[in-house]
Amino acid sequence: MHISARTDYALRALLALAAADAPTVPGPVLAAEQGLPLKFLEAILADLRRTGLVRTRRGAVGGYALARPAGEINVGEVVRAVDGP
Repeated sequence: MHISARTDYALRALLALAAADAPTVPGPVLAAEQGLPLKFLEAILADLRRTGLVRTRRGAVGGYALARPAGEINVGEVVRAVDGP
């Protein structure tokens, strides 16, 4: 099975969010930790937000967080969210 760069980045971002100590992780911090281009990661996170896998929070303590527990998210959902059905 071939996994696209978008899916790879999405999975890496979700794993980082699941392992985060803070309730939210800012996009630039997430991109730097994972070594990903910020604009590309933000587009992927927007797709994940639209499909209900990630939630966002604005403000000084804002950023991204998982919308539901990590154990309830499967790889198939992530692939469909970023690459389509």
